[in-house]
Amino acid sequence: MSYAVRYINSTGETCTISRNPPLSTKVSKRRSTSSIRDFGAREAYWEGLIPLDTELLSGETFTIDGETYLVQSVVNDPASGEIFWYAVKTNTILCHQRLEKKADKNRNIKLSWKCKNTSVPAFGEIVTVEMRNRDPGILQGTRYFFQVSKLKGVLILDRVLFNDNAYRVDAVNDIGMPGVVRIQVSEDNRA
Repeated sequence: MSYAVRYINSTGETCTISRNPPLSTKVSKRRSTSSIRDFGAREAYWEGLIPLDTELLSGETFTIDGETYLVQSVVNDPASGEIFWYAVKTNTILCHQRLEKKADKNRNIKLSWKCKNTSVPAFGEIVTVEMRNRDPGILQGTRYFFQVSKLKGVLILDRVLFNDNAYRVDAVNDIGMPGVVRIQVSEDNRA
């Protein structure tokens, strides 16, 4: 057992990685936002060490004391021999829906929204004027950004439910983080 694992086991917090079956382990964590001026972001971004044998991956989630964290990236730490991770503390649960076509008995096509995932942990940000000034890639009608696991399979034109409102997925950025997508959503007026 490495010195890092002994340290994590003695001073770390108990966490549960959301897998089937769930994996319970210890983790060390600290804020990773000491130079960020956005106070909302300071609460969200974390980093730390977790034992190598957990095989933690980008896009997985883990829970510590009822708080869920979405792992953005992981790297094998050469100094400790363990996994160094970066994560964002989720601040919402989304319901993910997709429009499906089915033929009725008369072969008429019927469209209906089917729930793909009822509880998708996500980190959401409201789009502000400051964000629009900094990022020319924000689409005209975008209301929120959400970071979600690629494992959830969210696609363009899907729907997410947030705070009892429906939002259309207009863009999916799947390049920035290995296991996480950043989606842009706008108000969804589709029936």
